[in-house]
Amino acid sequence: MMRKTRWIQHGILLLSLFLMGSAFARGDVSLDEAVESARSRTGGRVISAETQEWDGKQVHHIRLLTKEGKVKRIKIDSKSGRRLKGHPRQRDR
Repeated sequence: MMRKTRWIQHGILLLSLFLMGSAFARGDVSLDEAVESARSRTGGRVISAETQEWDGKQVHHIRLLTKEGKVKRIKIDSKSGRRLKGHPRQRDR
């Protein structure tokens, strides 16, 4: 039974990655797509999600509550779909 559940989880993950890959290929990632991506990667529950302008870029800010009870913050560039780490000014240092 555990093996079947694992196969189902992997199938869902692969399907979501495939669907998100096509969204990223378009060059535009909606907030809903970014939220689903973050949720499926972490397995957490979404607390909040919003899009803000960050150094001239539209960035999706997503906060999730992990299964361990910790808050995780994820930032995703709305054009590339890539996850951003830290603030751009901090990366330049």
